[in-house]
Amino acid sequence: DNAGASLLGGLVISWRDEGCFQATRLEPHPDLAPVLLVPERPSATAVTRGLLPADVPHTDAAFTAGRAALLVHALTAAPRLLLAATEDRLHQPYRRSAYPATGRLVDALRVARVPAAISGAGPAVLALPAGDGLPTGVDTAGFTRYRLDVARDGAAVEW
Repeated sequence: DNAGASLLGGLVISWRDEGCFQATRLEPHPDLAPVLLVPERPSATAVTRGLLPADVPHTDAAFTAGRAALLVHALTAAPRLLLAATEDRLHQPYRRSAYPATGRLVDALRVARVPAAISGAGPAVLALPAGDGLPTGVDTAGFTRYRLDVARDGAAVEW
């Protein structure tokens, strides 16, 4: 999935089909203004992956599948839906114990109506604020803030 985004740019959905990896590129909404908040203390992906249960309740899987579909629409056409689209029941609840400060920051951002989620395996936080950035009332102490541009073009090779 990371390789697809690097090669194609923009928003990439990837999947495995009959042993082959596939990817398709979508055009992200022009108003997206991601902010990555990286804590001072990293975590090991292998450790946080180990926190995930082997099985999850069907209601949680169905909930998150719906949110994943909504996320595609929100990222490409309707950023106003990002707060709902970034809700998750498959990985974030289980990983919060590994990095409590990350969970507190996600909660504070969401209370301030800023779409936010644990980024990948964590402990970084991805926020998708409307406008120019994060609200002033959210305490981001202990995190370094990076305002990101969406890479709309993939890798380029010049000869």
